[in-house]
Amino acid sequence: MLDALEDTPVRSAFCDDEDFHELIEMFVDGIEEKKQFLSQTVTSDQIDQLKTLAHQLKGAGAGYGFNELSDLSSHLEEACKSEDRIEIAHQKELLLHHLNRIVV
Repeated sequence: MLDALEDTPVRSAFCDDEDFHELIEMFVDGIEEKKQFLSQTVTSDQIDQLKTLAHQLKGAGAGYGFNELSDLSSHLEEACKSEDRIEIAHQKELLLHHLNRIVV
């Protein structure tokens, strides 16, 4: 079950692995730019961009040990594919909340 509305910090499943620490830091540092795009109102022209971002976060989330991020991004990607504006807005909100919780 996704805990998308929790407020506890989210850490990578690999956070205790010294070999991954620097990579995780770089990933977390790059999240701010993604949050800026996600916090904007998405126009019809930007749905493909949003779908691409969601797809990238889905893969990166799993690769960097943020499995819940991957799940939430997958839901946003599906909403973009269906072009359901209400569901897109809902999934963006859940994803943004989760991204705000991610720490190194």
